[in-house]
Amino acid sequence: MQVTTRSQNLPDDSSQEAAKQGDRGSGAKPSETPPVAVPPVIPLPEDRAAALVELCRSLDGTDERVSRSITRRRLEEGLPWDTDPRVVADALTRVGHLPEVVRTITWDWALWTCEPEDSWPWMAQDLARARDLLEDSTSATRVLRALAHFPAVPRSMVPALTRVAVGRSEVNRELAQKLLADFPEVGDLALEAVMSPVAHVRRAGAAWLASLPIRDGVARLRAARAQEEDRLARANLLRTLQVYGDDVTDLVIAEALMPPRRRLKRPPVALDWFPFEALPEARLADGTPLDPEIVRNWVLEAYRLKTPDGAGTIELYLRLLDAEDARALSAFVLECWVAHNREAVKGESLRSKGLLAFAVGMEGERLAAAARSALSRHPTWRAESETVLTAVAANPSAEALQVIVSAASQHRLPRVRGFADLLTRAVAAERGWSEAELGDRSIPTAGFGPDGLLHLSYGEREFLGRLTPELTIALTDADGRACKSLPAARKSEDGELVAQTRRRLVFARKEVAAVLKVQRRRLYEAMCVGRSWPVPQWRELFADHPLARHLTARLVWMARRQDEGVGAHETKAGGQETRAWTFRPTEDGELLGADDAVLELPPNAAVTLAHGTLLPEVEAADWQEHLADYEVTLLFDQFSAGAPQVEQGQWGIDDGAGRRVVARDLRKRAKARGYEPDSNIYWYTTFLKAFPVAGLCSVIDFGGVDVWSEDQVVTTGPLSLVAGQRAMPLEQVPPVLLAECYADYHAIVDPPS
Repeated sequence: MQVTTRSQNLPDDSSQEAAKQGDRGSGAKPSETPPVAVPPVIPLPEDRAAALVELCRSLDGTDERVSRSITRRRLEEGLPWDTDPRVVADALTRVGHLPEVVRTITWDWALWTCEPEDSWPWMAQDLARARDLLEDSTSATRVLRALAHFPAVPRSMVPALTRVAVGRSEVNRELAQKLLADFPEVGDLALEAVMSPVAHVRRAGAAWLASLPIRDGVARLRAARAQEEDRLARANLLRTLQVYGDDVTDLVIAEALMPPRRRLKRPPVALDWFPFEALPEARLADGTPLDPEIVRNWVLEAYRLKTPDGAGTIELYLRLLDAEDARALSAFVLECWVAHNREAVKGESLRSKGLLAFAVGMEGERLAAAARSALSRHPTWRAESETVLTAVAANPSAEALQVIVSAASQHRLPRVRGFADLLTRAVAAERGWSEAELGDRSIPTAGFGPDGLLHLSYGEREFLGRLTPELTIALTDADGRACKSLPAARKSEDGELVAQTRRRLVFARKEVAAVLKVQRRRLYEAMCVGRSWPVPQWRELFADHPLARHLTARLVWMARRQDEGVGAHETKAGGQETRAWTFRPTEDGELLGADDAVLELPPNAAVTLAHGTLLPEVEAADWQEHLADYEVTLLFDQFSAGAPQVEQGQWGIDDGAGRRVVARDLRKRAKARGYEPDSNIYWYTTFLKAFPVAGLCSVIDFGGVDVWSEDQVVTTGPLSLVAGQRAMPLEQVPPVLLAECYADYHAIVDPPS
């Protein structure tokens, strides 16, 4: 695609005229685009086809408002959600509806009811309408996800996609940029965006270029930055230059250390609460004191950028400082924001969210404590929570990552959980890990050393913290005498050091509790889906980890050679060699079998969590006896759940359906098993428990109840496992996961008397 003039620069979303210019610059008209190869239409069974025709005949397509609301609702009531839109369009046409009515109703069905994998063939037949829908951010998201299923993105869609790729919607920008990634001209498109007269387009284009190679990239980006006046666009260009491998030290020093042209008499109104006069002194890396006015200007710059992740500008500024001073300055700014947010009304602290950029330079422990304080103070404030998580995700420490992982599974608001999950995926992708691996590698130590001890120094005296089997911290002095708590400082001891040590203990206790909560859930899911680790990796991540090893010791594990599946206990010919091992790690690092024999795992084995469905009944019973003898309480039950018998093509289990239960009791039992209602607003009809690693969700249906009338008696329904919106055939569900969900089902709908 040739873009040669300024008039063809990528426009503001709101400019229709500029959009037309973008279309003209594509070099290909919609009519010139080769037709997209789509799969054939699979006709409905005769009875369902006849019912659809009758339904379409009853629809009133004369009123547009009716066709876009009531009509779709009626279709949803009478059709399976995965019905091909082309089938719907054909039925509407055959009963005599006008072409525009058919188009409107079918597009509504394709956009808001179907999944992208079902709707894309219909969209491929009407690309003009798809391009129009990209102008609206809400419908654009659905169209973009459908386009991802095309065999290839039609070239006629490039101009419209380019506008979305530099538009205001962050979600849509990412989707559009992925769709454009394979076009050879994509680098030129992004570079043209950097030259746009519209500021937000230049910002988006600068950020987009970070993922795109362009010829003479460093020189062209430096030239663009030299003439750029928008702060955020300059920051994004600086970040992109780093990605291109450019040493931006000269740019950073020239800007960061330049004294402000004039002293600001008073800060912006949104920062009238910030204690500029108390900012800590800072030194450069070579020890040179930094002008306090420059430090003050850094804070103002962060405020003006309004980007809480700190990547680029603020991160680079902090690198100029002495490491200890950088951490102190970062902590001061962020903790001031958290304190202000604690007292502010909803939305007020977002005006100064840019200050959170200093999170990138904080010590992990201190950041995690401040972030958890902010998240727990206002758990229903979605925007504030997402802003805090964005800032935390920029910090590379394990403690910071654990906050994100925890929020992804435990935050009160579903939208915040989803946002944290996206952050987790982004961080994992950046480091070349899977989401599950990120959770493994981000387990913090909470200050415990390789010896498994928490060393707490008063200078003259030292105290030791040890984890108990209940995962609490027990204190002793250097001579081994137990202490209920840390004592007060002596006159000869440094009061500040003692206060800092006492804070370390408080943090360690909170961090241990947080790790226990997060990792119990993660390890449970790992058991359900059958995750495995090579022996060296398992030892690194779990068995040798100062904190995780205490969790590991409260679980029974299974190992097999990596070229063999998990779940069968067999012996080779002659019965000389065991092909599978089950074991329990001890606190001192030994691996005990159920018979108390010490095991040595071969380095080529894979380790997974054991479960009763994977073991012979005799061995499962031996383990239960072993655990009772050693008084070991498992982190979670591994042996009680049994797998139900399912038939080929079975979609659900209903042997617990038809029970009459008080809704409130049902909800309490569901919550105790990790299930949540499908909605916290007014009416809910299902309980859900997600297994993100498997991409599955356990769904327990019932008659439904209003949240204000939970004393009503309701009727229980079936259990199903769902991927997206599709029910999964039960024979395809991992057997351990199915067994655990089946146990949940009966514990919730049919508890023992």
